[in-house]
Amino acid sequence: MKISLSRLSEGLHTLNFVEKLAELGVENQPNLHEEVKIQVDLEKRSPHCFLKNRVRVSGRFACDRCTDEFERTVSGEARVVFSSDKAMLAMSEADDIHYLAPEAKEIDLTDEIRDTIVLAVPMKMLCAENCRGLCAGCGANLNAESCRCAAPPADPRWEALRKLL
Repeated sequence: MKISLSRLSEGLHTLNFVEKLAELGVENQPNLHEEVKIQVDLEKRSPHCFLKNRVRVSGRFACDRCTDEFERTVSGEARVVFSSDKAMLAMSEADDIHYLAPEAKEIDLTDEIRDTIVLAVPMKMLCAENCRGLCAGCGANLNAESCRCAAPPADPRWEALRKLL
């Protein structure tokens, strides 16, 4: 995904894109749907370009607790700086500052957008925050039904106290 700098004046610009996962190199994410919505806030101040990338992509996931499938939109945000000022690059050890040749006509954001998408997908997906999951004994989905396990046998050592109740 490339942004042409030659048509942009100095100042703040908001750009919106819709890209396919394959074009961004994220086709190995089977749960995500094909289209990614991208918003780029670009501030062009020579010799720097400050970018804030926001991505939104929908997908179909399996809950990590109850295994039910559900639809969810995931979103992520990242900031990156492109600069042709070598002094700024030398001072910074940050990964989010990239060299931009002074004669560059465009910026390629494919790697940054791909990283933002991959990092936006949570490691643990839950259908709901209060998902109760599956019973470890009978396998019942505790969100939809009660546990079918038999009550554990009572410890005979407690029978004397049970008689007092």
